Amino acid sequence: MTIAVILSAHGTVSEQLLYTTEMIIGKQTNVAYVNLLPTENTDTLVKKYTTQLSKLNTDSGVLFLVDTWGGTPFNAAQTIILNQKKYDIITGVNVPMVIEIFIERNSISTITELAHIALKSGSESIKSVNNPLNIFDDTIHPKKSSQNISINDNNNTMIFNNNPNNRSHMTICVARIDDRLIHGQVVTRWAREYKINRIIVINDDIAKDTIRKNLLTQATPPGITAHVINIDKAIRVFNNIKYAKDTVIMLFTNPTDVVRLIEGGIPIPSINIGGMSFSPGKKQINNAISINDTDIAAFRKLNQLGIELEIRKVPSDSPINLMKLIENI
Repeated sequence: MTIAVILSAHGTVSEQLLYTTEMIIGKQTNVAYVNLLPTENTDTLVKKYTTQLSKLNTDSGVLFLVDTWGGTPFNAAQTIILNQKKYDIITGVNVPMVIEIFIERNSISTITELAHIALKSGSESIKSVNNPLNIFDDTIHPKKSSQNISINDNNNTMIFNNNPNNRSHMTICVARIDDRLIHGQVVTRWAREYKINRIIVINDDIAKDTIRKNLLTQATPPGITAHVINIDKAIRVFNNIKYAKDTVIMLFTNPTDVVRLIEGGIPIPSINIGGMSFSPGKKQINNAISINDTDIAAFRKLNQLGIELEIRKVPSDSPINLMKLIENI
């Protein structure tokens, strides 16, 4: 039997990739697609993967084809392939890659061979007619000065200076509640927008979960360091002079943890809410955020402390006042 293939990406991209590929080379077997909807998170996607795997023949192995490294489809697949020698994940999926995989897997017996074919065909298919890329040309990505960095965001300007004498603690550029934690929006938009060099996931339970900690740190792109720590440790390291040069995103799964951090002395004037998935007992207040009574109480506490609570998936979105949505429930 051929190696099973699962395509997954944000939105309905994977479904359309399979449709397009089959339009070119014909109907395929032992393949499935899994869409990621705005209201879903890593746990939801793991369940959807498991359902599809039960319908496939996985004796020869499984190859996950996903869109971005560190995105939710990737993170969910990471939990599936743990301790599975015949499973692998390829990111950056495109049509030429999928075509080549489907053609070659009929004569390929190992997941390693098929993964190499996917990487080769996927990268070789990316070309420009008028601007061919010379990967050794430094003018493509000119080096930037590392002395002063100015970041403009919605008329708010933050200036970071690399001189550690100007700061006694890390700079929290973004404090975000998003139960997907390290995923595509965080690593491709927020981290780049604020020139982040450190991502800190703060949660007592996850900090004790070695497997999940490893999965989260593996989802981090090159150039950024990731940590998963408990709330007490987060309070301790904030004022450590060792991290005074760092520009940081703090990630939380819920507002109660944010309240504890602020009550512990960490100054956070604004909280970004990016995604809180639906589960029984929660009320959906928009297409990406669902909250329960405990969340509402914590958000009201933060609001009483004068902390801005704004909803944005990505930096370019217009901010939405969370409290106005809560009061309308």
